[in-house]
Amino acid sequence: MTPSAAAFAAPTPSPADLAAHRGAMLRFARRRIRDENLAEDAVQDALLAALSNLGSFQGQSALRTWLIGILNHKIQDAFRRESRYLPAIDNARDDEAPDDGLDRLAYAQPGQLGDTDDPAQRVAGARLLEALLGEIEAMPGTLREVFVLQVLEGRDTAEVCRRLGITEANCWVRLHRARRRLAERMRDHLA
Repeated sequence: MTPSAAAFAAPTPSPADLAAHRGAMLRFARRRIRDENLAEDAVQDALLAALSNLGSFQGQSALRTWLIGILNHKIQDAFRRESRYLPAIDNARDDEAPDDGLDRLAYAQPGQLGDTDDPAQRVAGARLLEALLGEIEAMPGTLREVFVLQVLEGRDTAEVCRRLGITEANCWVRLHRARRRLAERMRDHLA
């Protein structure tokens, strides 16, 4: 770096400098994502990326512009990563995601899980259904709404998005998170 270039080089921002822009970043993320939890995740990811790459900030733009650029990339990455919706078993191919058992449970009607002559299987089915309904009810509202509308009621993505006022990508993210949460919490029942 030449002496004249060194005089114009931007000082490396401190973590406090980055934190000062958190509010603006959160507002930007909320406008793009429209989900408080997802927006917060994206901002945290962007701030971590900025902290780990402080040396790459050259001052060619305002610090806030640089941070919003990182945030925008994180939001796009999250949508690409999270939008891999797992289709129902009927539509799934062998090379797609393995059956986590949720589709079987989600599409079962109350009488089907315990619909047997064996009293032990009826009790087990009733307990399984009770556990499933309890886990669905315990989900955060944003996840539960999408899961109930799309999986249990069978509404199409466009209708769910219109009804909830969310984007298609956000719908897929919420549905993926709901399914992942249920699969984790129902793991013992699905084994």
